[in-house]
Amino acid sequence: MDAEGAMKRCDGSNRSRWLRWTVLLTAALPQWVGATAQCPPGTGEKGPVFWAVGFGVLGLFFVLGLAVVFGAVRATRGLKWTRRLPLLLAALVAMLCLWTLGLWLFGSYFVMVC
Repeated sequence: MDAEGAMKRCDGSNRSRWLRWTVLLTAALPQWVGATAQCPPGTGEKGPVFWAVGFGVLGLFFVLGLAVVFGAVRATRGLKWTRRLPLLLAALVAMLCLWTLGLWLFGSYFVMVC
């Protein structure tokens, strides 16, 4: 295989990737418009307690995600790396899931509400 053939394949995959992202973002546009719509008058400002609870929820999920990883590291210390690696990778996936859930809860129930 020559360098020119590799370049053509690489260029095609990049165009395909850009096309997929363009279609995805275009399909998501109505959701963005609805999310940025102005709240009706009279809903008022959110109080400091509301924001404290929201950031507390966000922080709780962040700490829970870190605790899962640190707990997995401590629990698998005596294992061989062939048994330890899948468990640690599963803990990393769980951490990312917890962080994503925390961001979703924060965005859905504390930021995007009137």
